[in-house]
Amino acid sequence: MYPNLILTRCLLLWTFTSSTVAACLQKPLSFAIQDLELANKANVRGISLGIGSPLQNISILASADYNETYIYGPNGYCESGFSTTACMTFRGGAYSLDNSSTKITATTRFQSDRIDAQWMKDTCHLQSNISLENFAFGIPNKDLNQAYVSQAQLGLGRNSSLLNTLKKAERISSRAYSIFWGLASGPVNQQTPGSLILGGFDQSLAGNGENFTAALNYKSNCSTGMLVTINDMSLNWPNGSDMSIFMGSQSSVIQACIAPHFAGLMTMPFDYWNNMRALIGGTYLGDAMRSKGFNFFTVLFEPDGVYYGDLTISLQNGISIRIPNTQLVVPEPLINQTTGAVVQNTSVRNIPINPIQNINENDLPVIGRLFFSSAMVLVNHDSQEFTLWQADGKGGGERAQLRVVDESGGIGDVFCYGNGSLNGNSTGMPSSMVPSATSAPALVSHSTARLSGGAVGGIVIGVIVALAVISGICFFLFRKRQRHRAEAEGKHTEAATIEGMKPPTPPYHSHPNFRHHPAEMPTGDDEKVELEQRVTELVDPVELDSWELRR
Repeated sequence: MYPNLILTRCLLLWTFTSSTVAACLQKPLSFAIQDLELANKANVRGISLGIGSPLQNISILASADYNETYIYGPNGYCESGFSTTACMTFRGGAYSLDNSSTKITATTRFQSDRIDAQWMKDTCHLQSNISLENFAFGIPNKDLNQAYVSQAQLGLGRNSSLLNTLKKAERISSRAYSIFWGLASGPVNQQTPGSLILGGFDQSLAGNGENFTAALNYKSNCSTGMLVTINDMSLNWPNGSDMSIFMGSQSSVIQACIAPHFAGLMTMPFDYWNNMRALIGGTYLGDAMRSKGFNFFTVLFEPDGVYYGDLTISLQNGISIRIPNTQLVVPEPLINQTTGAVVQNTSVRNIPINPIQNINENDLPVIGRLFFSSAMVLVNHDSQEFTLWQADGKGGGERAQLRVVDESGGIGDVFCYGNGSLNGNSTGMPSSMVPSATSAPALVSHSTARLSGGAVGGIVIGVIVALAVISGICFFLFRKRQRHRAEAEGKHTEAATIEGMKPPTPPYHSHPNFRHHPAEMPTGDDEKVELEQRVTELVDPVELDSWELRR
């Protein structure tokens, strides 16, 4: 093999290795959204969070609105008639100060959300992925938004303390997150878990890839920044026919605010609801008979003759989200007000739409969490934009394809990994990169294999050594090539002088031009695969020791 071919090959390998290391980003943190057992034995859908010592089980929801995290105490401020046990179910658990030995009072009162709360710090485990000591959160002194925001709230707003801290600790590459609620209703064998992913999204849930992207807009009354325009809503009948509840008036549009933590599918202007009710038929139980369960204040019908089609919501002529009937017309999910057990009221059918009227008729409509049984949203606070997809319900879980999102909105699938801990200093930055030995929360429903800090360090050192070896080989081959060239020139000049003639002068340079066709040059696929595996075959060793916020 010609020396310059070898030189070209090793230079390409060195470039590939160095660019792979430079381009890698932190692997996103993935959390399941599923039914979780609380201390009162009730099962409530949410994200697993353990708080205090010993751990107290909380089923928490991701909030696109709040910047801080809020966990209800024993007084959950539920409506009258709820027992303490039932209120615990409705709030996704209850945090007891008296039952934690690691609680401390937070000296700072966080006012970014303007929530009246008692501020505390305690040990926190977010599933098995993140462990935080001195985690700051608020215990609400009243309900956060009546019963429309039922459970504890994990703040992921535009100034989220959690996202800011994880990014500073280099646990995520951007202040981005994605949400898919999953199929929570319908036949049990068709139900699926959802997911919250910090720092990226799951490509397997993105369906055919068609999406809608817009800038976050905080100039309106939409506190999440996800303001959209609905240009049509149509009923999809099993026989293939579609009926628009806009009644052919395509010039009429509805502006709405996306809020994944809000109860139900959506709030709907009353005129549009009247159109929908006239088309779907069935026996409506009336505006005075609204649900008091998890789909708070949404409408109820008699079970016989109720609508059996789907609903498609079209956004800004860019994307359409189809809600299947199994998620649109369901038995009413209720809480037994005495025992706290979650039950299905099969004597009625619940369509999780809240018609807004009277004093609320001018409110901005809200698209709630059940919309994300059929859609996935990605929010990137760094690039100040959000993206919606029609979700593929068959994705996720074992089929998950995590993608990292950077600050500019770029997407990648080459991940760096690191162990880290956060100390209690005023900056909130990590003081070391050593993982803590902490136990997983009691609500953990799955586990993830982890590499030790030494293993991760060994991989990094291995890559550096590989670069050094490749550089040495390249330097050796370059010197060898130079000596080969000098020897050839000497022999050629000597022969010409003996014959009494000058050496011929090539038109451009003194040596033949060996052309390097890609088909002739070895590809080095084996080396590339090995390097990719050394960089990417890692897992999530994320355990953060302590928590402190900079204000």
